[in-house]
Amino acid sequence: MAGQMQGWGSGYVTDVPYMDGFYSAQSPHHLALAATINGFEPAELDGGFSYCELGCGRGLTSLILAAVNPESEFHAVDFQPAHIAHANAQARGARLDNVTFHERSFEDLLAADGPVLPMFDVVTMHGVWTWIAPRLQGAIVEFLNRRLKPGGVVHVSYNALPAWMPMGPLQRALKELTGLWPGRIDHAIDNALAMLSRLAEAKVIPANLHDGLKRITDTPEGKLRPYLAHEYLNEYWQPVYHPDVARTLAGAKLSFASSTDLLKNFLNLCLTEPQRALISEIPRPELREMLKDYCVNDWLRQDVFVRGVRRMSEGRRDSLLQGLKLTLLRPPPGLIEIYRPDGSVWRPSPDAYAIFVKALLTRPHSVAELLALPGLPPEHGVKPVELVGVLVGTGLAAPFMETRDDAQSACDRLNRLTEAGSRIGAPRGTTIAVPSVAGGVTLMGGDFDLYMSARRGETLDPEALAARFVERCKEQGGHAIVDGKAYEDETEARAAGAKDYAVKIDRLVPIWRMIGMV
Repeated sequence: MAGQMQGWGSGYVTDVPYMDGFYSAQSPHHLALAATINGFEPAELDGGFSYCELGCGRGLTSLILAAVNPESEFHAVDFQPAHIAHANAQARGARLDNVTFHERSFEDLLAADGPVLPMFDVVTMHGVWTWIAPRLQGAIVEFLNRRLKPGGVVHVSYNALPAWMPMGPLQRALKELTGLWPGRIDHAIDNALAMLSRLAEAKVIPANLHDGLKRITDTPEGKLRPYLAHEYLNEYWQPVYHPDVARTLAGAKLSFASSTDLLKNFLNLCLTEPQRALISEIPRPELREMLKDYCVNDWLRQDVFVRGVRRMSEGRRDSLLQGLKLTLLRPPPGLIEIYRPDGSVWRPSPDAYAIFVKALLTRPHSVAELLALPGLPPEHGVKPVELVGVLVGTGLAAPFMETRDDAQSACDRLNRLTEAGSRIGAPRGTTIAVPSVAGGVTLMGGDFDLYMSARRGETLDPEALAARFVERCKEQGGHAIVDGKAYEDETEARAAGAKDYAVKIDRLVPIWRMIGMV
């Protein structure tokens, strides 16, 4: 059998380490904002907080969050020793003394000789819930019962039904086929994928499953063997409906509060008017969320639960949001457009948002400042909840925080390690810890080279940057990818790269400078 069946893994893949990735949805400040957007009191984070990540992988998310929040206490748990060894080495190298990594199973956390842990304000888990055995889900609920404070927040992301329903037969086939080949799991996956393609050609895999097969084989992440191993080959792989998760977590006195995908908290962006009217007749909130998933077809739900939810008035929500300061993260488009699941497009007031964005191009502004800008159209109708939802929910902006000296020092130390170990073809890019946004900024491909040149204070020459980027790609055995297109011809790659860099030097680098990245 391939290595995924090792006994100590309790059915979980153990012979292929998971890939590094920073997940901004796990940021405590983002979780607090998501709860506020949806009208629930957020967790209290001022003055420091206690944070636990369950299933931390190689630790990147917890490392970055610990660096940007040096006043807070972080604990991160994973049962894979290779993951914890790597995370500990990074923490030591960056001298982060406010994060502790634990090589423990979730059941170990409940044992009498388990680690001594504080009561937590925030507990997060990404890609864990639908990959583990039911008894381990029960251990998580018991852990939350024991260690989550009243008012504490839980983030849980999981493979959601009904979107994943067509993938069930393919997951089972891939898992069983992989088990036919002994040895390394990445080689076994290659053989299994080849057999799946042959089965599809022979119509053993029916046509109605071919779109799902393309999701496994033809997506960027589908090219990554560690992703496929951890996503599809676990013994207890089981996507779930939202009510299943909500009712299980109710055992720890948790109630659903919001989605970390801020736009999904606005029903007018998820549902048509007839859908909203009909679903609103359903009295149970967990059932309303499930029926919304039927419309949205969301593959990965990212839910916020609170231990003791408290609704807030609209006035209090507006007051909290008005005090929030925002900064741009990327160059703005000419027109903000948000696509609904039914294919229709919603465009927030173009005239008002043009003024908001123009102001943010100069410096961070509070929401109150933005809504008081001169020249806004009369009766523009933009309220704080819409403004924050649109700008942050589209990834155009982020909450801005004044940078503490100790946070900047911690981030600099961690970023030096990250920069030294960066590869241009990193599957999920390279994430830089940025204290002003209380999280990380992930740079893909050539953007990292531009960042490093700007950070070193070099003259930013588009043609020189493009030539160097193309050469680095060649040295690492790949082709340059510019704006999503791969270039095999080096001359074409340099020309496209130079054009792309010229735009980014003009529009992106000033934003990096504004948030203190360079």
